[in-house]
Amino acid sequence: MKSLSSAALLASADSLLFLSPALAADPHAKAQPLPPAVSSGSCSENTAAYSASTDLQKSSSRNYRDVTGTSVTFTQGAPGCVEVSFTAEGAATPRELLVTRALLDGKECLPTDNIFASDSPSSDLADHGMNYICPNVATGSHTAKIQFRSRFGHPVALDYRTTIVRYAQ
Repeated sequence: MKSLSSAALLASADSLLFLSPALAADPHAKAQPLPPAVSSGSCSENTAAYSASTDLQKSSSRNYRDVTGTSVTFTQGAPGCVEVSFTAEGAATPRELLVTRALLDGKECLPTDNIFASDSPSSDLADHGMNYICPNVATGSHTAKIQFRSRFGHPVALDYRTTIVRYAQ
């Protein structure tokens, strides 16, 4: 078996980083400051509402777009946090990232700019999931929804998906 020198390994690693923008830098890096690395707390949730959708949605937009069939309206019975769980079949073309976020009444929940699906040589749909926390939610009627975008402007897609909102009744 032939062994590679340290220089050859480093050159190979450098060429991988050059060829794949998804691997070249921290994929979560963005111009604005990130929220704290760790946010913690507790939620008193005792009920849930959901939405399920099976229509294929594609985009190459670098701007967030609403994911159809993910809007869930509910009435928060006591002040506190809300959990938004999102699962879907997601796919990104080679050298692309599919980014998602959850919004509650138009405000981002934590974490923001989630890399939901990364490039795949086949671009096949595969199951993915993420939980978002929306802190300090007042009592009353609210609407949660999911948005998605392409990180680099190449095609991404979402198919069969479920959004579950857990909240205080």
